[in-house]
Amino acid sequence: MKCIATIFMISAFILNGCNNQETNKVTVLTSNLVPLKVFSCNNDSLPISLSAKNALIEAGMTQCMMPFGVLLSADRDMPKSYLEMAGKILAEMLDQNLDGFIDDSLLFEHVSNWKKGWLAMPTNYNKWETQQLPILENELGYDIIIPSWWMGSANAEPTDHSMSVMVEEITHFLTQFGYSPCYPDKFGVENWSSIIAKETMNAQCKWWQHPENDCPESPAQVDGDCSHPNCDVVEFYQQVLILRAGMQPGWFGINFPDSSDELDELLSDQIKSVMDNPIYHQLKNPLSLDYPISQ
Repeated sequence: MKCIATIFMISAFILNGCNNQETNKVTVLTSNLVPLKVFSCNNDSLPISLSAKNALIEAGMTQCMMPFGVLLSADRDMPKSYLEMAGKILAEMLDQNLDGFIDDSLLFEHVSNWKKGWLAMPTNYNKWETQQLPILENELGYDIIIPSWWMGSANAEPTDHSMSVMVEEITHFLTQFGYSPCYPDKFGVENWSSIIAKETMNAQCKWWQHPENDCPESPAQVDGDCSHPNCDVVEFYQQVLILRAGMQPGWFGINFPDSSDELDELLSDQIKSVMDNPIYHQLKNPLSLDYPISQ
């Protein structure tokens, strides 16, 4: 395996927008090398605003990584090994051939826009909701969280369970803030018109039900509401993607198949054609969880 010392921060020179993505990939110029490693969030190497850095430090989110420009920040009490593993998972999902370059250059301008979305790794629910988030939401975009209260980060090294949580939430982030705005007709999650949204609707109350949502003969099992496509479609597609790639999701929707063979029998040819099209770089194999990082 080729050893990669750094992740390239990418300055994207857009020749054609994402609306023409199937036929016109952008030209990407690489510059400003930033190692794939944990930094203090006020480090000069990080390409975020001073006010964002100050907010992160003030909130106690002092550990930062930026794989391919994606802001990933953890509470000072989060074990460094957990942040490093999340960074490796994120980097590998964007660079599956591990050559140091993002596989789909069109995604860069979306996933690197920390004013739109970012990944947070808090450690205390009450502190996050009442103290940290009020500081951060004024400076940063929507937060996708990978919290210790889901992972159970009591161990020095990430467990299989904690890594499955990381994979799930990172997949959510990439779908919602990367693929959806870049390829809205294929992966859009803001309405029910995209291919993955229609697939979710076709499976609804047959072999897919989010436990927060009601079906005619199957009431919700837990409190909440995941009926909007930016929740329901994101959750459904994560389980489809991960199971088809040969991994096990951290949890299964109600009536969701537990094998990739059974899943493929249920999926439409349309969604399988999109997922298997190499232009979209959808995950097809289990993650190695071993993306090289700098020390």
